[in-house]
Amino acid sequence: MSYSKLSVTIPDEMFNEIKSFAAKKNIKLSHLVAEAIAEKARKIKEKEFIKQVNSAFADPDVAEEQADMANMIAENTDLEELPW
Repeated sequence: MSYSKLSVTIPDEMFNEIKSFAAKKNIKLSHLVAEAIAEKARKIKEKEFIKQVNSAFADPDVAEEQADMANMIAENTDLEELPW
């Protein structure tokens, strides 16, 4: 994996807090920041995916199809056969 340098400006208080945290956890500051950025990017992608799914299910035709499928599954499932 290749790496790139990134220069950012953050409040001194935040810098001191994350620097202290990294020292206490015995991890490199750059690793901590990279992990935080990766987590934030994952959350942004997840929110966008949920937005797309919700948009699809807002379509009345899709909602009706899903309701029909759920009813069919419910009608054809014997609860006594399920493992719980």
